[in-house]
Parts: sequence; C-alpha cells; structure tokens
Amino acid sequence: MKSFKILGLLLSYPTAELQQDMDDLIAVIRRENILPTKLEKQLITFMEQLAKRNLLTAQEDYVSLFDRGRGNSLYLFEHIHGESRDRGQAMVDLIDHYREKGLALNARELPDYLPLFLEFLSICAPSEAQETLGEVVHIIAAIGAKLKKRDSGYSVVFEALARLTDARIDEEFVRQALIEEAARDDSLEALDKEWDEAPAFDGIGDSACNTCAAAQPLEFGATQQSTGQLNRSGQ
Repeated sequence: MKSFKILGLLLSYPTAELQQDMDDLIAVIRRENILPTKLEKQLITFMEQLAKRNLLTAQEDYVSLFDRGRGNSLYLFEHIHGESRDRGQAMVDLIDHYREKGLALNARELPDYLPLFLEFLSICAPSEAQETLGEVVHIIAAIGAKLKKRDSGYSVVFEALARLTDARIDEEFVRQALIEEAARDDSLEALDKEWDEAPAFDGIGDSACNTCAAAQPLEFGATQQSTGQLNRSGQ
C-alpha cells in the first residue's frame, strides 16, 4: 500500500519537493481509502497545511520535535534498546528482514528509521504490513500521544499508523512514556549531556554499519527517494 510510504514521507524532513507534490500524495491517500473517514480528513488537513507552511519554519519545527532529545526519536530501537548493545544486533536482524524481500540499504540511514521502515511496509502484502506494523505500534502510539499533548499536527500521522494495524496497543507503555516526557528536561544543557553519552555501537564493532554500506543493489529509503519518484515508479 502506497499510503505507508506517504505516511513515511510526511515524517521525513520537510522539503520544497514534498510541498510541491502534496496534492498527488493526497490523491493516493483518498484513492486507497484505508483510513476511517474522519481520520482521513484530519490527515489530509494536516497535509494541506504542511504544503502551505513557510518551509524554513516547518523545518525548524520538525527539528525541534524529532531531532532534539530522544523522547520523540524516529529511530524505533531507541525506544526499546536505548544505547544498549542489544540495539546493534536488532539492527542486523532488521536488515536481514529487509533483504528477505530483496531490498538492501545504503550507508546513509539506519534501518530502524521510521520513514524507512514504512517504505519497507509499502512493498509488503497488506496483511504482512499490518502484522509487522503491529510489532512496533506501542512505540508509535507513545510518540503520537506525546505529540498530541504538545498540540502538534504530526500527531495525526501517528494516529493514522496506529489505526492501520489490529495489534493491541500496550497502554502501560504509552502511560509510562507520557510520565517520562513530563519529567524530561529539555534545556540545552540537558540535551547536550544526553547526546554526549557513549555511542550505541561502542564495543560491538562496525558489523551493522558495514552491513549497510556493503549493500548497494537498491537505494532504499524515504529520505533518498523523492515524492516525484513515488508517483513515477509506483512503489
């Protein structure tokens, strides 16, 4: 379903190309019609507003939401493994899962990046995509709840994703995420300290990164493939 990829594009860093192609993306969302009517209208309203926003302002807001601190990180394993060594093995396992579908990564993005993960789901059979999404729906629901508390329009994208799987959301996980968010120190000093911690793959070698770099058959990634390519290629 192309809608998965479009939702991933909406969660990527805003670009002029994304804004220019928004009408085409909205048309696909309407045509596939996989969301409840009310939620689809809310999503399309967000898309229309994003297309009209001042690009620099939209980019600044995006960075503020997703790139400052780990609370709303779009790297899925950040919310499960943090900086533990388990994250490295999880990365390798996910890369293998992608390769089973004949897809390979370049070295420019980690495999657990949510827009990339959604691009992968877009080429899976609908039932498989929904089941795979269900494995991380608690993370998606938690980020969405935090964004909704901030009155961010991006929350509707996460709500849409949560509705695309029948998997049960871990409400305790979401509740705990909201508690941690309320206690989070977002000062510049705290953010500097947070990102000064040891790197995620310290002590486990470069196996995950080398796996990504070695694979070149396909430029696979929502950050690499443009919205225009989506329309032309049909992926």
